Amino acid sequence: MVFVLAFLFAVWLGSVIEWVVHKHFMHSIRFMRTPHDRHAVMHHSERRAPGKFFAKEDELKDYHLFETSFMPFLWLMHTPLFLGVYWKLGVAAGLGVAAGTLFYVLAYETLHWHIHCPEEFRFRHQAWFRFLIEHHRRHHNRSNINYNVVFPIADLMFGTLSYRDVPPEPEHEAVLL
Repeated sequence: MVFVLAFLFAVWLGSVIEWVVHKHFMHSIRFMRTPHDRHAVMHHSERRAPGKFFAKEDELKDYHLFETSFMPFLWLMHTPLFLGVYWKLGVAAGLGVAAGTLFYVLAYETLHWHIHCPEEFRFRHQAWFRFLIEHHRRHHNRSNINYNVVFPIADLMFGTLSYRDVPPEPEHEAVLL
């Protein structure tokens, strides 16, 4: 039971960290310019243009899972948290927090990649995945909303969850649902 509670806490924490990193590092130059340029400038310009949200077949050779992400390093930077929870609450809690945050990082990387790639994904037709695609598509159209990719818990908490004011998808890009 302690492991499960620590795991769920870590998933919530992952949503908050994803939101903070995405909003304050990937969409702002206040702290660092490189994450902003790679994400807000390059990724958003590539995936915002009409017909470009999904990577095309000829782009897949340049669009790789885990290729440029900071998320695995961010997870490793939380090792003191894992150890602190372990020392204060025991092995099950420490492992639960480490496993929950690792799950979140892997889910972020995998889901974000599959959201943008047209290849067949085993969950492509599931309602929850279609929800995440539309949630993320709205973020690409209005970059000050919907910062979460995996679980929009922090979007809900911080008031950035939105499903309004987004133009419909252009007809020349088929939605891969």
